[in-house]
Amino acid sequence: MQDVEAFIELIRQNRHQEALDMLNEFPALAKTRTERSGQLHGATPLHWAAHRNATELCGRLLDLGANVNDSVSDWWLTPLSWGADAGSAEAVELLLKRGADVNQDAIVGTTALHAVAMGGSTQGKGDPGAYERTAEILIANGADINRRTNKQRTPLDEAIDNENNAVANVLRQHGALASKAST
Repeated sequence: MQDVEAFIELIRQNRHQEALDMLNEFPALAKTRTERSGQLHGATPLHWAAHRNATELCGRLLDLGANVNDSVSDWWLTPLSWGADAGSAEAVELLLKRGADVNQDAIVGTTALHAVAMGGSTQGKGDPGAYERTAEILIANGADINRRTNKQRTPLDEAIDNENNAVANVLRQHGALASKAST
């Protein structure tokens, strides 16, 4: 079997066709995870494919038995939250259609909606439209817009604090509330 680290590296580098070719040759890769130490420990190829908005690869991984609700990663736990963190609207939509739990704990009481509200490494400013679309998709699929984390923070709190205005506006349009600590 091929090395999962090499497979994930192809996905990280957006070399999706090469990753698909490798997956078709070694289908067992769909159920593997990285053993690298650190924050990304435990991530699966599906986590990375969702983060990179590689919908064809996500679909193939799921067809081969990847767990849509896998939660063993040491970072954002679920593939859905990884996709939401990156504003990967199409991958998020696919994962939801394939059975992802929209309100599954992503870490310390957060959900994918908290992840999109935080906006990833750009705080949603890299592509505000992608984060806005991702938030709309999550809400349309039943995301709890007022879910509180273990620290009592709502998705709107996260959007406000990260100045992720596109997502904050979407949340407000749907009646989301900020906690008293954020107002």
